[in-house]
Amino acid sequence: LDLDLRGMTGDEAEQATIAAVDAAVLAEQPFLRIIHGMGTGVVRERVRQVVAKDRRVTRYGSAPRNQGGTGVTIVEFSA
Repeated sequence: LDLDLRGMTGDEAEQATIAAVDAAVLAEQPFLRIIHGMGTGVVRERVRQVVAKDRRVTRYGSAPRNQGGTGVTIVEFSA
């Protein structure tokens, strides 16, 4: 499952991230790719604040460089 946040404000990205995490968990997806781009880092920080607080998230971090690197956050869920 992918979520593309490019062009959103921090507030919009936060709301979209919460909704996407809920949807991914409900659909029993093992992970979620959140595409926020490199930009200023504001959206990436908001995304990571949201997932860091969510107990359903096992771990999260930047994608491998060939899959978007710091412009993409991969969120993994507990099974």
